[in-house]
Amino acid sequence: MKSILNLSLALALLMGVSNQSNAQKQIEIVIVGSAHDNAKSTVNFQAIIDKLKNFKPDMVFGEYLPENDYAKLEEDNWAKKAFGRGHDYLEKLNPETVKNIKAQIRKDKKALASFAYYHKTRMDLAVNYAKNWDRGNADYQIFVLENYMKNSFGKEERAIYAQMFGNTDSLKKAGLYRPGSEYAKIYFPLIYQLKQDQIYNMDCQTYDKPWSEAWAKTDSLYKIMTAKAKADSTSAEAATVKALEAYWNYSPNEAKAFNADPYAGMNTVKYGELDEAWNFYGGRHFYGYAGFPTETVKEMIAQWTLRNEGMCKNIIEQAKAKNAKRVVVGVGASHRKWMEEILAKNPGVKIINYNDLH
Repeated sequence: MKSILNLSLALALLMGVSNQSNAQKQIEIVIVGSAHDNAKSTVNFQAIIDKLKNFKPDMVFGEYLPENDYAKLEEDNWAKKAFGRGHDYLEKLNPETVKNIKAQIRKDKKALASFAYYHKTRMDLAVNYAKNWDRGNADYQIFVLENYMKNSFGKEERAIYAQMFGNTDSLKKAGLYRPGSEYAKIYFPLIYQLKQDQIYNMDCQTYDKPWSEAWAKTDSLYKIMTAKAKADSTSAEAATVKALEAYWNYSPNEAKAFNADPYAGMNTVKYGELDEAWNFYGGRHFYGYAGFPTETVKEMIAQWTLRNEGMCKNIIEQAKAKNAKRVVVGVGASHRKWMEEILAKNPGVKIINYNDLH
């Protein structure tokens, strides 16, 4: 009897060690649902940065496309066109060819790690990132130059900067410097204050074309439904539209709470539900309602899910390669709920909601 008890105790201890080991191996991930335009926001962004700093992330990801993915996109893809402006702008100002651009990027990063104020080296690094189609890190280095370095430039450095980048307004016009973005307000200052040297790119644009097609079909059918509702207020379609309008609005108290702290609000369960309704013409809640474009909304959600799965895959692969323990992902608020659900299925991941950080 004693030997059986000892065996049971040993097994229990072993299971405890195994569970503890699995927990230790998990990557802790915070998906921060964010606003893309914060230009007029009165949010205390440093408070958000401090909360994320206290989490002590090893890596910070942004909704930027990995550099190798641009070559796979069609020329009319919005992401390629959006960065194409900035890429071409810097290519025109800096036409000289770099023999081994990836090796040069590594060399420049190493130099800046030893001394952050090699201004010309940082300028070269920003240009080389752009030439190599790494928008996230081109944006980051330009942000650092504009916000933390430019005021201490000497006369010669100011002239070089103007030659390589033009002026601030030109950088804004080219989409290379966006002071109102979530990156300029939160994630770039976070990286800089953490003394980390880059942002990690994790977007996925593989499914953009079928997503756009499904969106167009849904929009057309939705307009037919609302036209029928308007023409006959007693119709089944009118009842659906009325239900939609009731479903996708905050109550006055909920709206007041959201406006008091939008970043806390964007990372709640309630916002996830409403955001799905706003983005998907009502979303899954309205499948089967009279006149509701159920099948095309299903197509939209299928493509959206694929995109978010691709983004999650990019995060996990890079985090594992870096042996990261804690990761922050800054992403448009419409992705947060979907990405949390996808990543939560991975036993190697522990999802921590932004609102649970201290």
